[in-house]
Amino acid sequence: MFNAIITHIQQETPSVKSFRLGVDTPPFRFLAGQWIDLYVEIDGAIQVGGYSMTSSPVITDSLELAIKSSTRHPVTNWLHEHAKIGDSVRISGGQGVFVYQPEMSQRVVLVGAGVGVTPLISIFRYIADAVPDTEATLVYSIPSPDEFLFRNEIEQLVRHHPNLHSLVTVTQPDNNWHGRTGRMDSTLLESAGMSRDTLYYLCGPPGMVEDISSILGSLAVPASRIIFEKWW
Repeated sequence: MFNAIITHIQQETPSVKSFRLGVDTPPFRFLAGQWIDLYVEIDGAIQVGGYSMTSSPVITDSLELAIKSSTRHPVTNWLHEHAKIGDSVRISGGQGVFVYQPEMSQRVVLVGAGVGVTPLISIFRYIADAVPDTEATLVYSIPSPDEFLFRNEIEQLVRHHPNLHSLVTVTQPDNNWHGRTGRMDSTLLESAGMSRDTLYYLCGPPGMVEDISSILGSLAVPASRIIFEKWW
């Protein structure tokens, strides 16, 4: 367990806030794609919530989270409605097997929907920071343009790193959106570039993960090349 201090809070989209946590006893080490348990005292009781890191594991003195608002989850509600810079929390070490390490493949396609992009952006940032030989394509579906999480950073990373690419589609576009529209389908996934050694990372609601897994299966991608995490 680690003690951490909230050092930065930012409203990223209408429904998502980002939080930077400074760790008081670095180094804090984790693998790209992992999540943590975050513990906080609410009304005299310790509550816990699990959240994926969005930061690159190259950074060892702090970590970042991006969390969608929820009135039903006590920790999430506390973070959105009550947390302030300087507050103390407790966190676990990095957890989970939804991870990327360079020896796994030099070609990855990261497929996310909505806030399911959070562990994928950790992998994307890590490849930008430390794995220039890996080719990575982020395929990202969002409901509306104002929920395009990390838009400026994704566009800058793609612009400055020739090994990084992004394909973004909006299911409920407005008049200001001039990019791809509609749900993710086989055509979009094929345009991400396919090869025998590509690893596919899927993160989002269960239905989305199941649909994309089926599409990849129809495109002859073996199940052993698909890594997924379902968000309930």
